[in-house]
Amino acid sequence: MREKTIEFTGYPSGDHEAFCFDVDKDDFRLITGRKPNKFDRAVFSKGMYMIYPSDLLEGLTEADKKYKFEISIKIIEEGGAS
Repeated sequence: MREKTIEFTGYPSGDHEAFCFDVDKDDFRLITGRKPNKFDRAVFSKGMYMIYPSDLLEGLTEADKKYKFEISIKIIEEGGAS
């Protein structure tokens, strides 16, 4: 397993769709607090649903506030031990 942690400060850009992640239904509900609908279905990953940066920031964004972001990324190899 490879791992990378990035920490930075910044402002939400407001475009809300710079990138998205495809997640399963359980993670979608956990992150957004709601059931996915047909418009949330992932385009390229069958059975998955899209979340956007705005979903991760829900309830946190206020105009002229600066935020500290810490993102930890773990790459888990298919079939490999973690």
